[in-house]
Amino acid sequence: MNKLPSIICILLLGLLWACSKDDSAGGPPAVRAVTLLDSTKQDSAFTRALPGTLLLVTGDNLGGITEVYFNGMKAYFNPAYNTNTHLIITIPEEAPTEATDPAVPNQIRIVTTHGETTYAFVVDIPPPSITAISNENALPGDSLIIYGSALWLIEKIQFPGGRTVTALNGNTEGTRVGLIMPDLGTDTGRITIVAKYGSTRSDGPLNDHQSGDVFSNLTDEGETGELPRFNWAWWGADRKNDAALFPGTRGHYLHCLFGGVGADDGAWWNNGRSGNFNDAPMFTAAIMTQQASNYALKFEVNTKEPWTTAVCVLRFGDNYAYRFTPFTGAPGQSFHTANKWQTVTVRLSEFRKAADGVEGTGANAASMGDLLKAGGVVPFGFRIISAAAPIEVFNAAFDNFRIIKVN
Repeated sequence: MNKLPSIICILLLGLLWACSKDDSAGGPPAVRAVTLLDSTKQDSAFTRALPGTLLLVTGDNLGGITEVYFNGMKAYFNPAYNTNTHLIITIPEEAPTEATDPAVPNQIRIVTTHGETTYAFVVDIPPPSITAISNENALPGDSLIIYGSALWLIEKIQFPGGRTVTALNGNTEGTRVGLIMPDLGTDTGRITIVAKYGSTRSDGPLNDHQSGDVFSNLTDEGETGELPRFNWAWWGADRKNDAALFPGTRGHYLHCLFGGVGADDGAWWNNGRSGNFNDAPMFTAAIMTQQASNYALKFEVNTKEPWTTAVCVLRFGDNYAYRFTPFTGAPGQSFHTANKWQTVTVRLSEFRKAADGVEGTGANAASMGDLLKAGGVVPFGFRIISAAAPIEVFNAAFDNFRIIKVN
């Protein structure tokens, strides 16, 4: 409240002055309505709102308020915005809700110098959202973790093919929920979380390792495990299909294993430090004018050793790149999937031109035409280099490179 823009403060003070010429209390306090502060909506009383919502409480004998509680949590208010008939207050961001405490009283409690009153009011939780899924190509029976916000009071998660999962294990913060991946067969599609306070969809399909979205799953004609989406250029990292080495894979993958790379070593062509692919015709020419921010590159990565220094330069052609450093910001500056496959998502608008001779540090890609060749052909590859720190050991696998429309 004390941070409202000055012009709004003037309007609020005018409102309070006009609504109450006498701040003296003549009896016990009572609340008649709670509305949004917006003057166009003040006639629409409501009984529920999200944390952080700015409210106008209207009533009688409200002067002299000393404390206000939302579901038992004390809320800050500015006494300057309290008159005999009104109070302006913001619901605390941390106010208890049904999601965090099923026994919340669902009420506003107001204490004044001459009595107190309560008003039935529900502090809502926002609808759920998904920020990431641990492995969008998990095998049936594998553990699957969905990360996001407001992942509370989930009724079910709907998977492709009409499959529904209700056996869920979430955390109290509502930031993750775990489950067992069902058998989707050959079905591919997005999941939908259905919760008491709303629903949300994933930004990409699950079980998407052999669809038209995939420009390379490293599996060739006549090989088992999945439909072939090859497009490999036959050099760089080792192509393998050893499920004992990297469990949880359906077919082939690229394995990068090397070490002893000194600082600022850009010789990506040495020791299998690259993934090289043939140009893949995937889209029609119409995509060239589409916004790059509406699409994402997705793939799976699996590390057998912690990834701590290597820079994986993801490239579209020779002009745009993204410097993939998953250890940045990770605990201990170390990224490790512990020999499990994990999905990586990079918005195509995050790919950048070179600046001062360094790939992926300049202007962002704006359209798909910046990244693709004429007619919607995908020219992709990756290169692993060192920056200021040397690479002692790198041991990771990559699979299922695909482009998804996320918006």
